[in-house]
Amino acid sequence: MAAKSSKKRKKLIIALVCILLALALIVGALFAVVGHYLGKINRDDPGLTIPPSEEFFETDAPPENTGTLQTTVGTLSPDGSTEATTEPVATEPPAVTVDPDEITWEELPAIGDDDILNIMLVGQDRRPGEGRTRSDVMMLCSINPKTGEVSLISFLRDLYVQIPGGYSDNRLNVAYFFGGFPLLYETMYQNFGITVDGGFEVDFEGFSDIVDTLGGVDVTLSGAEAKLVGVGESSGYYHLNGEQALTYSRIRSLDNDFNRTGRQRIVMEAIFNKFRGSDLSTVLSLIDTVLPMLTTDMSNTEIISLATTLVPIMSNMEISTYMVPAYDCYTFASIRGMSVLLPDLPKIRNYLATEYLPLNR
Repeated sequence: MAAKSSKKRKKLIIALVCILLALALIVGALFAVVGHYLGKINRDDPGLTIPPSEEFFETDAPPENTGTLQTTVGTLSPDGSTEATTEPVATEPPAVTVDPDEITWEELPAIGDDDILNIMLVGQDRRPGEGRTRSDVMMLCSINPKTGEVSLISFLRDLYVQIPGGYSDNRLNVAYFFGGFPLLYETMYQNFGITVDGGFEVDFEGFSDIVDTLGGVDVTLSGAEAKLVGVGESSGYYHLNGEQALTYSRIRSLDNDFNRTGRQRIVMEAIFNKFRGSDLSTVLSLIDTVLPMLTTDMSNTEIISLATTLVPIMSNMEISTYMVPAYDCYTFASIRGMSVLLPDLPKIRNYLATEYLPLNR
């Protein structure tokens, strides 16, 4: 009797070992597949920096900014298309010349954002063979995993901000150029009180390929926008391919940088909505296409953690879009020969903490 019982135990142990080995092989295969895909992402080299002794200022003529500014607002129509409308927000005086030595920065408390994930999306107009350049697009994707709320917040490149680490005050778009993601994160924290958890950078050619892989996006264009994009001459809904969506996102000649970033948020929202409605084949194709075009400072473990957080809430995400600075939070100024937006940081932080960031309030 004891011998039979011993044989049963041995068989049970062998079966358990086989099951565990099978599970280990499955998990190992999954990690190998995930590692293969994530290995396609480029990694940011924090050692590629421009030291403070070699900093520079991109000077230009003062802007002609009198008149009424327009801001672009994106909404979704019942059929799922993204609509764009423009609204007048302010009449701006001419730029004022400001001595940089006379600017004082108020020390402000950080925003308590531990309950959200802040991912920085950086876009560059990089020519073939070029390395890191000025960040043409800086968009914070702020996610609340508990509520499914997502905020896409554009930070205008011409904001005049403090650049930590021994640099002079300068345009926001040089932070990534001078010091990659680490310096950009420090700059975001020092000026806006935001803690960034990770970032992804893509050049504009990659952006175009992403739209094409998704089969294009549907956007409402004004007649002037449609003409510049090359899809028509009247206002209405248009289906844009990657090159057309990129052209639309880069339009600045019709108005200003405020509208340009508004168009970028409209396209990003359209991409997201197209992505979450895609089938598995399209998603896998997109992953295979997109990953080699990305540069990140995040580890594979951090990316997997981000993905496992996002997937369960993807279908219920609610997206809101914002712009920094808001129209009442800056002054047009000429500083060090640069045409910049001199920000009212206390006002901006108030907007971020009370309206823009999806905090658990």
